[in-house]
Amino acid sequence: MSAYTPVPAITRVEIEQLISEMLYRLDHNQADTTWELYTEDGVSVGPMGQMGREGMKAWGAKRALQTDIVGRHFIGAIRLVPGADDDEVHGTVQYLTFRDANDPQTQPASVGEFREVYRRVDGRWFFARREIAPIFGGTAAAAHAARLADRKDQAQ
Repeated sequence: MSAYTPVPAITRVEIEQLISEMLYRLDHNQADTTWELYTEDGVSVGPMGQMGREGMKAWGAKRALQTDIVGRHFIGAIRLVPGADDDEVHGTVQYLTFRDANDPQTQPASVGEFREVYRRVDGRWFFARREIAPIFGGTAAAAHAARLADRKDQAQ
C-alpha cells in the first residue's frame, strides 16, 4: 500500500472553496471571470484543447454571452495530496456535468475527473493546471466543445 499524506485541513478547505467558485462561475453565467482563478502561467486542458490565461479569458467572454446554454456541475471524491513544496497541492476531483442541450437532460452530459495542480500565491490558492478528463460521455463533451466553437466562429 502506498503512503497517503493528507494536506492540512485549512488548505483542503481553501482549495475546495476554489473548486466550488470555479464551478459556480461556470454554472451561473460568469465564465468570463474564471481566468482570474488561475496563476499567471496557469493552463486548462480538455475537450476544447489547451488554453493559457489569455485563451481562457477570450473563451470565457464568448461563453458568458451564450445565456441559452444551461449547465450544472456536481463534484465529489476530492483527493488532495501535497505537491513539490508547501505552496503546491495536486488533486483529483470526480465530476458529473448536466447540460440542457443533452438528450435526455436528466442524463449526465459528461462524467469524469478534473486532474489539478493548485499553487498558493501571496497567501491565496489558484489553479496552476486543470485537466478535464471525461471518463464517460466523452462524445457529448466533444459535441459540446464543437457547438461552442461553431458559435464562436459564427460570432466573428
